[in-house]
Amino acid sequence: MTILAAIWQKELGNLCNYWELIGIKQGLLYVRPKSAAATQELQLRATGIVRNLNKYFERGWIKGIKVASR
Repeated sequence: MTILAAIWQKELGNLCNYWELIGIKQGLLYVRPKSAAATQELQLRATGIVRNLNKYFERGWIKGIKVASR
């Protein structure tokens, strides 16, 4: 989780202020957005984020992003 958190911050930059990575389960990243607008933005960018995160690993194991409830 520590390595993924570092990659998450590197790839997303300032967007990390709006999205909190809270866990991983069966290839899904659970992310808690800070607002409704952040939720919408996350849903729009999810495919690209997954693609960018998977390029750091030999085998692309991240399947998707799931929005975690508050």
